[in-house]
Formats: sequence, C-alpha cells, structure tokens
Amino acid sequence: MKLRIGTRKSRLAMVQTEMVKQMLEDRFPDLEIEVIPMSTKGDKILDRSLTSFGGKGVFTKELEEALLRNEIDLAVHCAKDMPMEFPKGLAMGAVLSRAEASDVLVTRSGIPARELPAGSVIGTSSLRRQIEIRSLNPQVFTKMLRGNVQTRLEKLKNGEYDGILLAAAGLERLGLQNPEGLHLEYLDKELFIPAAGQGILALEIREGELGEIMEALHSPEAAIQLRAEREFLTILGGSCNAPCGAYCREEDNKLVMTVMYARDGVHPVFRRGAVELPESATSDEGLEGGLEIAEKLADSLAIQVRFRPVYLVGAGPGDAGLFTRKGLECVRNADVIVYDNLISGSILNEARLDAELIYAGKRSGQHSMKQEEISQLLVQLAMTGKSVVRLKGGDPYIFGRGGEEALELTRHGIPFEVVPGISSSYSVPAYAGIPVTHRKLASSFHVITGHEGVGKTQESLNYEILAKEEGTLVFLMGLRHLGEISRRLIEGGKAADTPAAVIQNGTTANQKMAVSDLAHIEEEAKRCGIQTPAITVVGPVVGLEKKLSWFGAGRPLAGTRVLVTGTRYISQELEEELRPLGAETIAVSLIESRLLDNAEVRQALDSLDTYQWLVFTSSNGVDLFFEAMRRADRDLRCLMHLKFAAIGRKTEAALKEHGFRCDFVPENFSGTDLAREWIPTLKEGERVLLMRAKEGSEVLPRKLKEAGVDFADVPLYETWVDTRRKEELNRIIHQVDYVAVASSSAARALCNMLEEKEFEAKIISIGPYTTKTVREMGLPVYADAVEYTASGIASVILADTEEQHYAPVEKIKADRVVKDSELYREAIREQSEQAEAEETKEQGEQENEMDAQDEAQMAYFPLFFNLNGADVLIVGAGKIAARRAAVLVEFGAEVTVIAPEGCGAMRQLETEGKIIWKHRPFALADLEGRKIALAATDDAALNTRIAKQGKEKGILVNNAGDKEQCDFYFPGIAREGSLVAGVTASGSDHHLARAVTEKLKEWMETQKSGK
Repeated sequence: MKLRIGTRKSRLAMVQTEMVKQMLEDRFPDLEIEVIPMSTKGDKILDRSLTSFGGKGVFTKELEEALLRNEIDLAVHCAKDMPMEFPKGLAMGAVLSRAEASDVLVTRSGIPARELPAGSVIGTSSLRRQIEIRSLNPQVFTKMLRGNVQTRLEKLKNGEYDGILLAAAGLERLGLQNPEGLHLEYLDKELFIPAAGQGILALEIREGELGEIMEALHSPEAAIQLRAEREFLTILGGSCNAPCGAYCREEDNKLVMTVMYARDGVHPVFRRGAVELPESATSDEGLEGGLEIAEKLADSLAIQVRFRPVYLVGAGPGDAGLFTRKGLECVRNADVIVYDNLISGSILNEARLDAELIYAGKRSGQHSMKQEEISQLLVQLAMTGKSVVRLKGGDPYIFGRGGEEALELTRHGIPFEVVPGISSSYSVPAYAGIPVTHRKLASSFHVITGHEGVGKTQESLNYEILAKEEGTLVFLMGLRHLGEISRRLIEGGKAADTPAAVIQNGTTANQKMAVSDLAHIEEEAKRCGIQTPAITVVGPVVGLEKKLSWFGAGRPLAGTRVLVTGTRYISQELEEELRPLGAETIAVSLIESRLLDNAEVRQALDSLDTYQWLVFTSSNGVDLFFEAMRRADRDLRCLMHLKFAAIGRKTEAALKEHGFRCDFVPENFSGTDLAREWIPTLKEGERVLLMRAKEGSEVLPRKLKEAGVDFADVPLYETWVDTRRKEELNRIIHQVDYVAVASSSAARALCNMLEEKEFEAKIISIGPYTTKTVREMGLPVYADAVEYTASGIASVILADTEEQHYAPVEKIKADRVVKDSELYREAIREQSEQAEAEETKEQGEQENEMDAQDEAQMAYFPLFFNLNGADVLIVGAGKIAARRAAVLVEFGAEVTVIAPEGCGAMRQLETEGKIIWKHRPFALADLEGRKIALAATDDAALNTRIAKQGKEKGILVNNAGDKEQCDFYFPGIAREGSLVAGVTASGSDHHLARAVTEKLKEWMETQKSGK
C-alpha cells in the first residue's frame, strides 16, 4: 500500500514529517510512503503578521486542498496551527503524544526574562507571547519576528533582537537544545501559558479513511488534552494569534488545565481548573467520556476568563465609615459601578476616574430602573468583559434583591462574588441607642420585610407567630405599611404598649427617630415627619434608647451634613477637619487634578539644576510633582540644591511627607500674600520654577514679572471636570446643610452641573476669588473662609452652627478647628473695625470725638451672678439647646427644658438626671420664677415671643435666632469656683461681649492672687 504524506517545506515541518514516517514504517513495514512538500501562504508572506492575512489556516489551506483533490492521503500539522473547523470531507485522524509544550526565551546574554533591562527588544509574531512576556517583564518591548526557526535565530545573533520567543518542541525536534552562542530559558508553563495544542502533532485525513493506521499512532491522553485546549479556544472564538493560551495535562488522576485570556489585548487573566479523570477515560472504551470531561473543563475555564466576576457589594447603612475594606477594594478596581441612592456619595469618590458610574437607584414606589432591568444590565455589562460592581445599600442578600441578580448572572454563566455589607437591621438601631438583643430583654432578633414581593402568590408572614416572638422585631422598608404592621401584631397577641421606634436615615447626620408604643407608633411617626428610608423596631429593647443614646452626643457639628465638591485631596482634608466635630461629609468631587505628561513637564524636570527656587501652590501639586519625578525615573538628589516656597500649611505638610522642609510659607495663604512677602527676599540672579495647575491664578507670575525675576511657569496638572457625578450632585444637594466650594474650577463645575439653582444648603467658599466666581455663575455665597484652607472652611461652618462657640476646649477633640473658628471671628471683627475706621476718618475729627463720647456712654457692663441653683428655662431641645443646657448644668444651674421632642444629646442629659424635661409645648406660665430664659426652638416667632415676655418679667433672655433680643451672648461667661460672670451686650456685637469676658477673666485671676 502506498501512502502519500503532505507537508510544508520548512526544515521543522520536514523533520516532523520524517518522525511520522518513521513511526508508520516501524508499525507497518510493508507500507510504501512518499513525502510531498508544499509551500503554504504562511511560508510565502514573511513581512507581515499572520493576523493581517488570515491567522489560522495560512499554514494548512494548501495541504487541505491537496487532500480534497486526492493528491495526498495524509497531512502532518502542528496542532496549534490547525483551524478550528475542518473542511467538509476532512477530519483529524490521529493525535500524537505530546512533546515539551513550553515556550522558550532565547537570548545572547542569558539574562532571565524577569530581569531583562528596560527597553530590551523581544521578537515574536504572536500576540499571546507579546502579552505574556510583558506580563513577566513590563519594561521590555516586542517587535514582529517572522521566518523559520533558523532564520529567527540568525536575526537574534545579528543583534536585531535582544531575545526571541520560540516553541521548545520545535527547537528539540531540530536538535537545537544548545545553540552555539545562545542561551535558552524554558518559561514556566503556569506563568507563560503555551498556545493550545503546542507540542502536539496532528494528522489530517479524508473522513472515513486510514482507520487502522491512524489508530496505531493515536494517543488518547494527548487527544483529551488537545480536545480541552481547542474547546477552550473555540468558546473564545480564538485563532492562532488570539490573545489566549491553554495547557492541559494529567496530574494525580485529575485533568488539570491552566489558561490565559486577554480580552482587551493588553491585560491577561489567568485561571486554573481541575476535574477528576477516571482511569478508563484514556482507554478505547472510555475515550468518549474522557473527551466530554475535557470539554466541560474547558467550558468552565472559558467562562471564568471570558467574564470577570460581578461583585455584589453591600455599601452598609449610610455612614461611609462603615463600608468594608473588601468593598472598597472592589470599588477602586471596578470598570463599571451600578449604584443605588442609599449609599454615601463618598464611596463613589473612591472609584477610578475612568470608571463608568450608572445610577440604578430606587425607593419604594419611585423606581429609576425596574429590578429586571438592573439584572439584565449587569449581564450585559459583564458580557463586555468589564469588571462590574453592583453597589447596594446595606447588605445585598438582606432584602436587597441581590439573590435575584445573582440568579440572573448564573443563568447566563457569569461568575459573581458577594461582598456582604453591614446591615441596617442592627446597625441603625445601634446608632439610635437600641441594642437589638439584650440578656434580660431579648435573646433573639428577627428581620422582616415591611412589604412582600409583588409577584408572590400568597402572603408568607404569619403575624400571630411574629407577635408571640420574645425577641426584637425589625421591619425593613415598611414605613408605608406601619399602621397595618402595628394592627396585625396587636391582633396577633403582641401587647399594645410594647415599645416601638421608627428610625429614618440611620447612621447619617439626618438620622431621626420617633418613639412610642406599638398602638401609637404610626401616629407618632407621622407627627415627627418620618420619611423613607426608615426601619421599625419593636420590642422591650426600644426602652433603652434614652439611656444608651450616643450618636452625635457632645459634638458641636452633630447632625450637620456637608457636601464637598472639590478634588479628592480637599475632600479628604475637609473630612479630617469636620468628622471629629461630628459632621457628616459627603464627598462628590466634581473636579480632579490630572498630571500632565508632556514635553514641557519633562523639560522642566531635566533642567531642575538651573533653578534655585521651586514653588508649589497646593498639596496635590506637591504629590503630583513627585509622581512626575517617579514616572521620569528621576533621582530625588537632583533637588538637594533647591529652596522651596509653598502656599498654605497643607502644602508645606505635603512637602514634608516627601522628605523636604519648606523654606518659605506666607503668613496668609494666597498667591497675592506669597508674592508680597516672598518676592522681596529673592536674591539677584535667582531663578524660580513654578509647577502648578494649568488653570492657576496669574497673580504670582505677574508679580514675578513685575519684579524682574527670571522664572518659568510650567503647568504640571490640569483640572478635569467629572460629569459622571451630575446625578449624585443634583440629588444630594437637597439633603445637606452646607456646600463647600474650594476653588473657582469647582465653582464652575458646580454651577454647570446643577439642574436647578434653588436649594436651602449654604454655600461656603474657600476665599474671595472663589466667591467671585460662584456669584458670577449666579449662586449666592453664604460665607467665605478667612484662612484659605480646608481648616478655614471648617471654621466658618463651626462658627455658623454655634454662633458663639466658646465651649470648654477640653470637650472638643479638634482643638485647632475651634481655635480657628475664634480666629475667624477675630478676623471678622478686625475687618469690621477697619471698615468703621475708614468711615470715621472720612467723617472728620469732630465726629470722631462724638463717636468716642457715645461709645463711652453705651451700656456695656459686666453682670455678676451665681448660677448655683439658679432656675434656668430652655425652650427647645435641638442640638444648640442641648449644648447650652450641658454648659449651664456644669455651672450648677437647675435647668428645665420645654419641648415636645428633641435631639439625642438632650435625651442623654435627661437620662442622666441632669435636666428636667417637660415634653410639651411652651406656655407663658413657664417663665414664672426664672432667672434666665433661653429661646432655642425652630420657630422664630415663638423665640421672639419668649424673649419679649421674658424681658417684661425682668428675666435675662437669649434668643438663639436674633442677637438683637439677647441680654447676654451664650456662653459668654467666665467662671472662678462658684462665681460666674455673664456679659450683658444689650444686643450689640458679640465680639465686644467676648472681649469683656476676657477682661473679666483677667480681673478674676487678680482677685484670686490677692493683688
């Protein structure tokens, strides 16, 4: 019998065909064999990559056509070059035992792949190999390499490449395991995954022919391995140049496969899988079963690399500080984040700047997207190969419908991971002073949905059983059905006087609570104006809330929400200033600083030795400068001769973090102040380098030019407007008390993204330039900072929240901010005095003397009284009232509070027995017998009436909302032992009251020392 074998003309192909010929002759001595060499398209075109003219098939098409024309009987192929589908009438006849499957790095130097120096050129025409070598060593470059093995080795020897990548099997078959003058590094098959079928020879025949001959050469083990690898490639739609690899083998009675896939052609994903492989799988009888096992393994791994896991992440109950570390990691690495409206905006501030943010928020009855649409969206996004995070309030599997989303992903074969979040079911009650379990009151707690799914055929909640539970009942999302829940629990046997609470916006500054018994909780919730989102807690543990109330207690900004619109740097700085004071900061960074990587920056870094001064205007500018230094691989020692000037203590601190002390910081923090104070100190001939924002103020460059200073103004970074945050901004701005604007760029972004410009929040600007921009854009500025820093903004908010915040410093953790707020007032006083002085000067000396006489006659005088046992009335029980009550109690006063409801801090004072609280509206008779009365309600008209009636009765009054009606400013008092000095300001400026207080303190010290 004569057998014609077709093969390519390359030396390697001829050697491989001779191997097959020898195997056939050994098994069939009478067989007459003829080898017929042929040229293929892939052998002829050597100056282009394979994918540019065909990919798989360019080495096999001519051989297959010869088979179909009956010109040859058998074709020998490298299995990795075979097309995924055979032409009609052709089939794979046999798979030969596998040779070494590794890839080999061939070099002249012998330097391992991981240690090759930056810029080394590696030759390969395979996209898979390009990706994997850069994964091992990101510093190398790849360059196309075509031709047979000998040609490639010659190009390496001639110095055209620093290294080339080849298949180990080919080198070994050619006897080139030790080529002269070259070094071979066999790359780890677990880290550098070979091409599917690499190291395997496959024989292609006409379908139905040569059965006995093929059976004699066939290797069941190699066939199973090849089936798994080719199935993996088929699922991914791969070709010989597709960015994927697969290596299958048997280990300990298991079929193991390691795979690589780079969907985007850049970033490889590696996975490893294993399945049990019965011994019979490699026998003739069990081979079909073995092939099926191989296909299942391939299918499993293809899903894993084709689709990244979708992360179902719980964001917690609202306080961004309760977000988990793993959840934060997911957010920071995500390509796409699909988020709800019950998460803190500060969490999204951690997302990558190129991440896509999709709002899918829903609230009962007001769905932005239907749940089915959200689930389908997750599937669609995952199928693009992106890393998707589904960010949900609370925990995704506790009434978060995360289970439905997970099932939909599973239905489409998409992997997912669940990152649990802190559930509102126990955290919100904890923030409200309610432990859901207590050894004597509740040994269990039960989490129940407040409304069951629309699609359920029958109701599953049995209220009779729930009513009999001794533990705490926690209803989520049930505000709309609160009356029905209460009624059915009572009907089921729960006592009508069982304590119950409804908590709105738990763990946030907007937390609000209504407490009553089960029979009246609906009525109380309506009276208190409770809205969604809210949870209901039923059980004896609710009765502990007065004793265990802690959230916000003793913190001057408790209950205050501040929206921060600046960069992530300023957001972090503001959070560090405000959080210790009890404020909740919501960071929605509308702008971000992006480093400019251009010739101008690189030129500035190259010429640092020609400058004597380096100037920074912001802390993020400092960080970005050193990032530019790292990217350019610059040694920090090139900065040793420089002096540094910086605007602001934060900028100075940032410089210190990088190991450098600042040589000049102006007294005040602006470019104008730096120019005024620093430029005169420059020596003749000193050159200055400004590295700052592209959109920076022109004040400093102009002043340097006017002074004749040689300088370069190099834009180091630019401001990028993050329009992704528009939805959040327009939703959150109606939920906050203050909006902090820290630059003109942030001001413009804010104004351009707002859909409507009417909101109650007060805009606090970092300084006059930003204020000017905000006003030009059509928004009002409530106040701007005296010190142009995050601390300055915090000081303004603190001063505004508690108008005369002279509380004992030891009670405030953030001492510096409190002091800054006093500096703020002092600066306001100085500005006022300066304006008055200029006006007085214009009026002339005579009027000046008259003013002085009038000033001397005004009734500013110290009023001494002992507060020990003094009967003090406070009308109102909000945060301001609670803070004033705490101080008065400390001074020994007997405090009575009149208010139907109030804040947690006031409840704490009541629980501790420090005040008498009458939970009812104010009546005129309440003023009788009082020494002092403070009006601190939300009703301005009521405050005015209390102040007026108090004055008529000869009582010292303080109207928290109108300083014109204050007999004294609170707490403008000094204390020495039991003696307390209060200051009567007769409605005049409180700064004078503070000044008199200081004089009183000095006088008291004098009395104490006996002088």
